[in-house]
Amino acid sequence: MRHFVFILTTLVALNASAQQLIDGVAAIVGEKAILYSEVDQVTQLFAMQAQLPSYSSPEVIQQLRARALDELLNQQVLLEYARQETIEVEDRSVQMQLDQSLQNIESQYGSLRKAAEAFGVDHYKIKSYYEDQIRTNLLVEQVKMELFSGIKVSRREVEDFYETWQDSFPPKNPQVDFSILSVTVEMGADKMEKLRSQLLTIKGDIESGGISFEDAATQYSKDPGSAANGGSLGLVGRGVFVKPFEEAAFALDVGQMSGIVETQFGLHLLRLDDRQGEQVSISHILLMPVADDTDKQFTSDKLSAIRDDILAEKTTIADQVEIYVTDDFMKSRKGKMGMTDISLLPEDIHDLLLNIPLESLSMPIYSSDQFHLIMVHRRLAGGKVNLTDHWFDVENMSLEFKKRDRYQSWVDDQRNRMYIQIK
Repeated sequence: MRHFVFILTTLVALNASAQQLIDGVAAIVGEKAILYSEVDQVTQLFAMQAQLPSYSSPEVIQQLRARALDELLNQQVLLEYARQETIEVEDRSVQMQLDQSLQNIESQYGSLRKAAEAFGVDHYKIKSYYEDQIRTNLLVEQVKMELFSGIKVSRREVEDFYETWQDSFPPKNPQVDFSILSVTVEMGADKMEKLRSQLLTIKGDIESGGISFEDAATQYSKDPGSAANGGSLGLVGRGVFVKPFEEAAFALDVGQMSGIVETQFGLHLLRLDDRQGEQVSISHILLMPVADDTDKQFTSDKLSAIRDDILAEKTTIADQVEIYVTDDFMKSRKGKMGMTDISLLPEDIHDLLLNIPLESLSMPIYSSDQFHLIMVHRRLAGGKVNLTDHWFDVENMSLEFKKRDRYQSWVDDQRNRMYIQIK
């Protein structure tokens, strides 16, 4: 969601800049002028984050404008300090975030050109504007890190913070520390063969000119995110796709279609649309098998046998995660999820997570198109925040509060030292 807000706000800002005929200076910090258009852009961001309607009262909008100007003043104070102290950010860091932001735009709108058309700006301006914004944001964060990363809180400070603010903390949801082995429902060989045959027929129709790749993706692909864009996934770099998909995508020549590529999501037909350095613009058609009761029963029985072996100490959850799980993050965790807010987990496994005896291995449970074996190691009850169960959370809140307080004091002091004129 944060990426989407940043994308939308930046494009709105570009649109505002494109339409700005007369601008003016809202404030001056040192030698840097803050324009009214910049204040308007940040005001729009705050209004979007607060989900304020367009018909909000002038008083509310004026409060947001005052807050926006104050935010911009603080930002310029940090940037001026960075200039004086020769603090810089690496071009590589800027490029990485820029690539991710442009990928998010293309995923949202289909392409940079379509995004530019939607907001009435020249498409070539999007990249340069994003690069400026990202460099500024990273520089501000770098300054904050150098100034405030060494701040710590003592146990007494955490306890005092809790005593002062405990009635303001929202109640906690229950949390569980658990391990999980998740296995995707295995499809019968005949079902996968029929799907392969269907995808090969689609490929043949495209090659013979009977249908375009874009129309075939719109008609047949089960990937809702790309089907509406004719199968286009936009321009992406390495590390975005699962390994079999990525290997096939980067091996293609521009305009070439792949053979059938199988991933945990189904069967894919890929086409390379463009290549720019270490990035590729790829389109695909995804066909997904639909599990029936026979497939589910087969997978459940298989997981039951694995459960028996785990209980007999012939294997472990970690060993089976290495065999069956394709997600690199889950593999690196060896199935251990750590303490997790239960609201972040599927509702249909809440009852099991809250009631299964600790260190007991569940029977196979079906959720989110997979079968799971689950073992809960520890639970924290929900309700009022307390120092016994939630020390780490309170400590972090106390630390952030102290950093914000130090930051505001430092900014106020710097603003008193600098030449600042508000128009």
